[in-house]
Amino acid sequence: MIDSRFAVLGRGKSLRKFSKFSHLFDTIYIVGTFYKEIKKIGVEHFKGKKIIHLVGRSDWGWRNNIDKKLNIKKVQIMYHPYQLKGKKEGKSILERFKKFEIIFLPEFMESRGFPVLEKEVLEKYFRKYNSFNELCSFLESKFKKEIKKNIVSNKRNRYWPTTGVFAIDMCLMERSPKELYLFGIDACYDVSFVKYKWEDFKYNWKYHKKDRSFTVKEKLIIYYIKELVKEFPETNFYTASKIIKSESSNWNFI
Repeated sequence: MIDSRFAVLGRGKSLRKFSKFSHLFDTIYIVGTFYKEIKKIGVEHFKGKKIIHLVGRSDWGWRNNIDKKLNIKKVQIMYHPYQLKGKKEGKSILERFKKFEIIFLPEFMESRGFPVLEKEVLEKYFRKYNSFNELCSFLESKFKKEIKKNIVSNKRNRYWPTTGVFAIDMCLMERSPKELYLFGIDACYDVSFVKYKWEDFKYNWKYHKKDRSFTVKEKLIIYYIKELVKEFPETNFYTASKIIKSESSNWNFI
C-alpha cells in the first residue's frame, strides 16, 4: 500500500497537537533542531516511523542518542555541496552533522522557492501577481543582475523563508500526498513549542514584532504556503495552527 498521508513538524506552539495524531503517520518530516521537542512530546510518538530530518545552517544535531533510538541516519539540506565550502556557517553545518549522510538539494527542487532577492523586494511585488510563477518570471526579468549577484554572495540558488516552508514544498514535490498535516508551522507569529538556550540570544520574542525583518518573513511564509495550497489542489492540507488562513477548499483546521 502506498503511503498517502504525511506530516511536517515545525517548532511552533501548535506542535503540541501532534501527539493526538501521531498514530496516523508512517513518514514524517522534522524541521531544524528538534531533540527537546521529541523529549517533551515523547519518543514513543516517533518510534517506528521514517523520519526525514531537514536542517538549515544554524541548526544543531541530536542529543541523548535520540538519532539512534529513532534510526535517523541522514539529514536533508537546501544547498548544493559547493555552496557550503569556504563559508564559516557552511563548514559548521558539515561539522555538526558529520556522523550523518547529508542529502543536498534535490534536482526537482532547484527551480522551486523565491529568486534570491532581499525580503523587502519580494514583499513589494508578491501581492501584484495572481500566481507564484508569474511573480517569479517578473522578478527574474526585472532583477536579473541582482539575483545573479545574490546567488554568489548568499551561497544559495533559491530562497525559502524558513526550513519549514522548504520541508512542505519538498514533501509535496516528492510525495504528492493525498493528505498533508502541518504541526508547529505557525509562521513565526508566536514563541516556539520549547525554547533552546541559543534562542534567548538569537531572538527577543517580546520585541521581535518591531523588527522589520521578522514581519516581512512572516508575510512571505504565509504567502508561499497559500500558493502551495493552490498549486496542489489534489492534496488536502490539515493545519494545527490558526495563523495561516486560506479560502481554498483543500485547506482545513484540526
